[in-house]
Amino acid sequence: MKNLSKFTKSLSMANFYVYAFYDKEDMSKRPFYIGKGKSSRCLDHIKYPDESPKSVRIKDLFSKGNLGIDILRHGMDESTAKLVEATCIDLLGVGELTNKVRGSSSLMGRITLDELHHLLLQEETEIEPDHAGLAFLLNSTYKSGMSAIALYEATRGIWAKIPKDDNLKFAYATYGGLIMEVYEIECWVKAGSQQYFTRELTIPDDTNRSEFVGKIARKEIRDLYVGKLIKKSRSHGSPFVKVGVK
Repeated sequence: MKNLSKFTKSLSMANFYVYAFYDKEDMSKRPFYIGKGKSSRCLDHIKYPDESPKSVRIKDLFSKGNLGIDILRHGMDESTAKLVEATCIDLLGVGELTNKVRGSSSLMGRITLDELHHLLLQEETEIEPDHAGLAFLLNSTYKSGMSAIALYEATRGIWAKIPKDDNLKFAYATYGGLIMEVYEIECWVKAGSQQYFTRELTIPDDTNRSEFVGKIARKEIRDLYVGKLIKKSRSHGSPFVKVGVK
């Protein structure tokens, strides 16, 4: 596959398509990256590499002649291609891919049958006053298949203008209104005080932002809320809203 130019004409005839990168030595052909594009988009990763883990792997496999590129679906319009891309990523899970995000048109993406039930029937669950806290809206950072630590780190920080209210003892990680996890907040600290293992963040020393120290809530609390559609007020552009507060 060294002569990439020979694929230009056929790719230009494919309209929008969804593609997968894999290691040819892997007999299962399990993708490590899913993408969508038009024309020679899938070849741009080879022609214009960056410093991302995806590019490093592509460059290494290509130099060894082991880079495989499969076209999963072609001949689509852009909106259909976005949907197919998001579905493929959700099926494999971003945690298993070098994709940083879930793909376009991913809201609502992969969810459980119970979650679908609550979402479509709009059966909202009201947070009890004893469990008052902050609902964090992770619509841009939540990824299907993300690890428990990745979800926690996406929820705990970093946030500006956190309410100074000791009664807000819980943090609700939400995606599309669904509660994906509940955490008990132990305290708030200056952003950057804790190490992040799944996020690359540059936090200036003079930041006014905060992050919380916490843990996954007790089972009896999680059973009340996880997977349910949360009842909350409008966020008005804020990445979090108070819940369980009268």
